[in-house]
Amino acid sequence: MAASFRGAASFCSHCAGICVINDDFEEYEYTMAERFKSKGKFILASVGAAVGLGNALRFPGLCAKYGGGTFLFIYVCSLLLLGIPLLNAEIALGRKVRSGAPECMRSLFRGGDRLGWAQCANSLITAVIYAGLAGWLLSEAITILPACASGEILRSANYFFENVLHSDGSGVISGISPVVCVTVGIVWAAMFFCLKGGADSLSSAAKFTVFAPIALLALFSVRGLSYKNSGEALAALFVPDFQSFGSPELWINALGQVFFSLSLAVGIMPAYGSYLPERCGIFPMSFIIAAADAAVSVLASVALFTTVYGCGLQSSISTSGIITAFSVYPKAIAGLFPEPVACGIVGTVFYFSIALMAVQSGVSMLEAALSPLLEKFGLPRKRAALVVCVLGGATSIIYATTAADMAVEIADRFINFYDVIILCIAECLALGLSPTGRGLSCEINRYCKKLKMPRKIYLISVGFLCPAALFALALPEIFNLSAGLDYPRWAQFAFGWGACAFVFLSGTIVNFAARPRALKRKKSMTAD
Repeated sequence: MAASFRGAASFCSHCAGICVINDDFEEYEYTMAERFKSKGKFILASVGAAVGLGNALRFPGLCAKYGGGTFLFIYVCSLLLLGIPLLNAEIALGRKVRSGAPECMRSLFRGGDRLGWAQCANSLITAVIYAGLAGWLLSEAITILPACASGEILRSANYFFENVLHSDGSGVISGISPVVCVTVGIVWAAMFFCLKGGADSLSSAAKFTVFAPIALLALFSVRGLSYKNSGEALAALFVPDFQSFGSPELWINALGQVFFSLSLAVGIMPAYGSYLPERCGIFPMSFIIAAADAAVSVLASVALFTTVYGCGLQSSISTSGIITAFSVYPKAIAGLFPEPVACGIVGTVFYFSIALMAVQSGVSMLEAALSPLLEKFGLPRKRAALVVCVLGGATSIIYATTAADMAVEIADRFINFYDVIILCIAECLALGLSPTGRGLSCEINRYCKKLKMPRKIYLISVGFLCPAALFALALPEIFNLSAGLDYPRWAQFAFGWGACAFVFLSGTIVNFAARPRALKRKKSMTAD
């Protein structure tokens, strides 16, 4: 739907439209903002955004470290009491404001757009990390078949890092892997094609990037349950270790996993909420999204535990999802069947499907940043998506070098842990203290028939429990930021402190860059 008229270019949050001004200021085109065509497509795209490497790799490792059932119990409680209420709030705020995270945060308090831009910038950097990891996974999918056939995987504990990435763990950039370089480029091309079509493309892509990995994890679980010691594996996963309950590290990791896995406080859900059609009850849909996310995490844990126990590799399970994916899983895959070629084929399909998960998560993060940029600068989607993907692809080349594992470890700690916690605390305080945020329970329950979010539970959870719990548990981490990172200071700054500075200064940078356009528009309005 489009029409030409004279007037100022602006974004209208009431009618969800973007007024785009052309270069000579004589003609203006109004285009309806993008929407998901149905609530089913919204749920599918949101599940695709939530389900990712954190479910398939990080969650099983944390279960292994913290006594299985103990971590699961705290995770489920945190999901119900903290994660689901905040998920509802973000979706409801997005639909109410009909805009991305910057405008949503601005509706909560003056200057809140800077918090929203910080969330978008954090998602943008995370998308770059995920693109690099997707490139690794795709490289593993390509190389695992010949490696299984030759027996190289069984002889080398770190086949991928030594023979594909050529990394020695020192963090020194001394070369580049051609295979990984090509696969990272393929990943960014795929992300561009998913991103350029908007809401409809997001839901369409999720059909492949969600169901294929889940099917593979289910097959791994069935195969793992056929091993004789599968009962021992399930006991290790589900039976709680009560001695671990007093560990603050356990609680902060369980809380962090909830917020990270549901893509909270990083601008994704407000953007998706802005695409949500009217007459859709938010609370039932958010419950489905959270339940699906948790179910995939448990399924991945069953697949990992039963498979590695069956192959006698239980002592190799690591809390690091990266080590699990590229050191433990390849050996487990190589021992699935007597025939090495069959193992290699399964490995190829498995890694390709997990790479699809990473691509979908990366696309969701890019959408969180791209959507408000289009609104702020009046850019055409395809051109803006191309620029973002080209720049992101150039940055992701670091993940094809011998220093890639160093970059991933540092960036993951600062961007996906510290930043997410800080952003989440700030967002919860804004929601709990502002009239708009406190009144979102009405928007959440609008169009809901039976299943509704109780207002008191919403207010207590988002306004008090979330920020209090995160602050109390994260406080010790503030004094331990760089512990365990034995890398050069330049690397810690580039991938850690420097990246964090960019995140929290991004709002100021964007507003400064948008000033010429705003002044030009103001002059045009005055002239008219």
